[in-house]
Amino acid sequence: MDSAHAAVSAPASRAAVHAARPGEMPGIGVVPGFAVGRATRIERREIEVAEQGGGKSREQAELERARANVRLRLERMRNAGGAERREIIGAHLEFLDDPGLNDGANELLAAGKSAGFAWRGATRRSIAALQSLDDSRLRERVDDLLDVEAHVLLALSGEARPMHLPLPEQAILLADDLLPSELTALDRRRLAAIALSGGGATSHVAILAAAMEIPMLIGIGPVLRKIPDGQTIIVDADNGTLHEAPTADAVARAQSLVAARLARSAALRAAAVEESRSADGTRVEVFANLGSTTDARAAVENGAEGCGLLRTEFLFIDRATAPTEDEQLMAYQGIADALGGRPLILRMMDVGGDKPLLYLPLPPEPNPALGMRGVRTALSHPDLMRAQLRAALRVTPNGIVRLLIPMVTDVSEIIAVRKVIDELIVELNLHGRVALGAMIETPAAALTAATLLREVDFLSIGSNDLTQYTLAMDRGHTDLARRTDALHPAVLQLIAAAGSAGNAAGKLVAVCGGVAADRTAVPILLGLGVRELSVVPAAIPELKSQIGSLRIADCETLAQRCLGLGSAAEVRGMVERFAGEGG
Repeated sequence: MDSAHAAVSAPASRAAVHAARPGEMPGIGVVPGFAVGRATRIERREIEVAEQGGGKSREQAELERARANVRLRLERMRNAGGAERREIIGAHLEFLDDPGLNDGANELLAAGKSAGFAWRGATRRSIAALQSLDDSRLRERVDDLLDVEAHVLLALSGEARPMHLPLPEQAILLADDLLPSELTALDRRRLAAIALSGGGATSHVAILAAAMEIPMLIGIGPVLRKIPDGQTIIVDADNGTLHEAPTADAVARAQSLVAARLARSAALRAAAVEESRSADGTRVEVFANLGSTTDARAAVENGAEGCGLLRTEFLFIDRATAPTEDEQLMAYQGIADALGGRPLILRMMDVGGDKPLLYLPLPPEPNPALGMRGVRTALSHPDLMRAQLRAALRVTPNGIVRLLIPMVTDVSEIIAVRKVIDELIVELNLHGRVALGAMIETPAAALTAATLLREVDFLSIGSNDLTQYTLAMDRGHTDLARRTDALHPAVLQLIAAAGSAGNAAGKLVAVCGGVAADRTAVPILLGLGVRELSVVPAAIPELKSQIGSLRIADCETLAQRCLGLGSAAEVRGMVERFAGEGG
């Protein structure tokens, strides 16, 4: 098994669009990699519940007892996990305490139903409501609700979700879908890959698989069920295919390829301790996108030269009260310590919209992507913003933290944030100027990059949001996954505008979105003036190796050719031809 580029901010493989050859099942690769192993299915047994209860008071007490047991267990699991697991368990805890869900269960209890029947009835009603929504990311939360349902039903019967599920060696898990708790219960050392009939590119299972660096295909369809248990199969998540009945020769070649890729990965990791430069000596920094201290340690092990994007939302969401200044300082300092003095670019809280906070009186958003999020939320709640900025400014050593403003659309937002920072520097008796950057996530920010650069020290392009806003395609929409491509010429022209503005101002332009780890995109980004790429830790060694093979003049020639093309597919074809020409 090999998985060098774990990322699910956008579907990792776009090669699934090619026509399937005999013996291949096409899918969508959401965590790239290559694996050969045995088809393995884990059966999810239906949990039996009686319909009639023994009285409302008794059944209500039983349901409360089960929910309390599940809550304690989930909180223990959250405290022992990394950033991804904390986020997912936080969502489960939110469902567990959801007032609507519990009101629905109480209605059924009042009608004489058992605790189990009432809980299942309430969760299935919520599932039906989620499945009716247009937002694919919300529909994908159905798996989380099913997970919480099973936790409580098992607790009612005196059981708990198993912490460990058996697997054979080199197992390739096949399923219609997979719940987060089922994935975390599997032995990672034996799990070579995952292939699902359905699934979602932004589901919590996909996020976990990426963090665990497990190659994963989704969207294969019902045909997946025809593969017999124990059959040797090959998963090529780089190219979006599953080989259902490979010949002995094909299996031998696949095993050799896996071994070679693992050996190459080890060699690249060893070489990644060196600073990153192109073949002609141009300095290109390679940073890591982080969400926890665990991520920071992994980044350093993989050769990260700093943190290009610290997502601070993990401190703010799925809780009843806002994090205190000291609580934030402890989290930020832990990450800074793990980075060992390397730069830490801390993004201000990007909450609101599709990431609501229980303790903020934000109105419902008819279109979360276009509502109160990012810097808009921060400026509307100055106490929250000041607490976060004070915590960030207190991180030692002084100057290691650079601040990044999310969802900027005009220069007035930057000026307002800078004013608060300057006030806090005086309050904290600090010295020197804190580096401040703006995220380029909207066409407005890209087109006015030269103006923004008068007020900031650097720009960081969030390609995932920039792509969805430019193409008017939800980046979490499964049906549009293959078309939501940051290499669309319109997106590239906006990146070019930011790169040109940065070059003219003598200020750095970075990319921290998913496209930074796309091998096809890297030479174009360098050709457009990007001089810092920030990616998930696992992608760093491969990225540094690729940068070392590129000449900036060649990249600039390629980028200019791509800007005039008509589609992302044409751009990808151009890069392939350019590489074939030795460019």
